[in-house]
Amino acid sequence: MYTLYYKPGACSMAVHVVLNELGIPFEAVRQDDLKAPDFLKLNPRGQVPLLLIDGEPVKEGAAMIVYLLDMHNSPLLPKYGVARAKALEWLMWCNASLYPAAARMFWLNRQTLDEAARAELSKSIVAQVQSLWDEADARLAQTRYLAGDQVTAADILLTVIANWGLPVTLGDNVKRVLREIIARPSYRAALNTEKVEYKAVA
Repeated sequence: MYTLYYKPGACSMAVHVVLNELGIPFEAVRQDDLKAPDFLKLNPRGQVPLLLIDGEPVKEGAAMIVYLLDMHNSPLLPKYGVARAKALEWLMWCNASLYPAAARMFWLNRQTLDEAARAELSKSIVAQVQSLWDEADARLAQTRYLAGDQVTAADILLTVIANWGLPVTLGDNVKRVLREIIARPSYRAALNTEKVEYKAVA
C-alpha cells in the first residue's frame, strides 16, 4: 500500500501523476504544514513528496518515481539500454538542475534585502532558469519528448515545474509538450485532487 504526502502543485505532483498513471491503489495526504511534529517523525527534512511503501518512508521524488515505474513495469521508464539512460538523464535533469534553479527564486522571495541587491540577484537567478528552459526547448525541437519519441516521467516533472509561475519565457516546443501532458487523464486527476489550476499554457 502506498501513501503519498503532497503539497498542492509542488514537485510532489509528479509522483501523484505517476501513481495515477499506474492505476494502483494509494492514499494521497495533503501536507500543508511541513513542520508538523507527526510529519517530521516520518521525514525530518520537512519536505514533500514523501511516500510510504507499506509504512516505510521513502524520500526524494526521483527515487520514488524510479521505484514505482520499475516495480509496476511502466513504459514511462524504459527497462534497459540507451532509452533508459536517456529517460533517467532527463528525469535527473529536471530533478537536479531545473528544480533547484527554480527553487532559488522562492528562496530569494524569503530574503530580507534592499531592492538593488534583490534586483541583481533576481536577474542572475532568472537568467539561469531561463537558460534551462531554453535547453529544454532546443531538445524538444529535435525530439517529440525529452527522452525521445515516447513520453517518460521527465515530461511529467517538467510539466509540474512549468506551472510554478516563474518569470521565464516558455518556448513553443515546451508548450507543445505541456499541453500534451496536462491532457492526460492521470494529470487531470491530480490537478482535480490537489485543486490546482494549470496556468503555464492556455
